[in-house]
Amino acid sequence: MSENDSDLVSVLALVTHERQARDRGWWSSLARCYTPEATIQASWFNGTAVEYIELSKRMFDQTPSSHRLGLPVIDVNGTRAIVEVPITIEFRGTFRGVEVDVASHMRTLHRAEKRDGDWRFAASVAIFDHDTMTPATPAATLTLTPDDLQGTRPSYRMLSLWMTELGYTVPADRYGVDRPAELTALYDDTYAWAGLPR
Repeated sequence: MSENDSDLVSVLALVTHERQARDRGWWSSLARCYTPEATIQASWFNGTAVEYIELSKRMFDQTPSSHRLGLPVIDVNGTRAIVEVPITIEFRGTFRGVEVDVASHMRTLHRAEKRDGDWRFAASVAIFDHDTMTPATPAATLTLTPDDLQGTRPSYRMLSLWMTELGYTVPADRYGVDRPAELTALYDDTYAWAGLPR
């Protein structure tokens, strides 16, 4: 196996172990997936990985979720790599008295660095595509009005309603497919950081 192939396998392992640790509540393992100064942007969070882990501990029981990963695209250049991972985040809980399933279809764009022989994430940004909220049982009815959706982004509107109902703040400035110019700039900057062509 070449060094490049070995790096690809190591970065792939980083991707899968990072989300496994988050979903299982393995906080020490999760912390090892990030560089000390790593940053994360999600729907409800924008800050350091250290802060993200502490807040994730608090929401773990209140807002359980699972992350289903698609096949990642990994580009390595020396000690830096770019990783794009398709993800569906799934929630089940009660929304306004109705048991619902919420699914957010998105991708995460990671910057990864190899330090002292180990790959870790240096920055992670969520990019939202679309989402759904449906009753968990066919007999139930979920009613939403136009006012409920006022001001929400089409790329993550159901997720915004869900998280807001739970008491989280979801800003309207996150990356999404409904704002393609911002995505182009994000990808240009990310690939330039790794010294890679897009």
